[in-house]
Amino acid sequence: MVSIGADLPKTVIFALKLILMKKILILFLAFTLNACNDGDFDVPVFEFTEKVNKCGEFVLYITSTNSTEVLVLTLPKTALGTVPTVTLPLSATVTATYRIFDKGIAATYFCQPIPPLEPKIIKELQADGGTINIAATEMLTNSVVTGYSYEITISKLSFNDGKERVFFESFNFGTLKVSN
Repeated sequence: MVSIGADLPKTVIFALKLILMKKILILFLAFTLNACNDGDFDVPVFEFTEKVNKCGEFVLYITSTNSTEVLVLTLPKTALGTVPTVTLPLSATVTATYRIFDKGIAATYFCQPIPPLEPKIIKELQADGGTINIAATEMLTNSVVTGYSYEITISKLSFNDGKERVFFESFNFGTLKVSN
């Protein structure tokens, strides 16, 4: 015969252990979920103004609205000429660089022979793949060529620093207008 009173202490002990195990499990899950962190992984925004800035003949750059993010292209002499279409694969001399600064940069930042110490570069990514496509169009006034408009896009643009990769199938860099 089974006595209910004799089994009661074991049942109570089992129930208390079950409640304790649930509390420990909830506490463990709370610590685990709280400890999840994506680290210092910052996904670049790549939202720039439409204005293409030029420094000298070979450095083009676009900035974010607050000028803390910049995409810089370094081009050869022949890139901005009268040829209707120019295609340049990224290389050691044709580069695309993405930078994040701690403060906004001045309009003359890239035009100086030695860049200033301020603002500081927080992050820099060199493109490791892509092709710069430049379409030149004549600007005419009374049937006279007064300059050129260069529509610049970058196909298969890839930045990879070993920790993170940013890829654009097609990136519209912008339009640069140069008067004669």
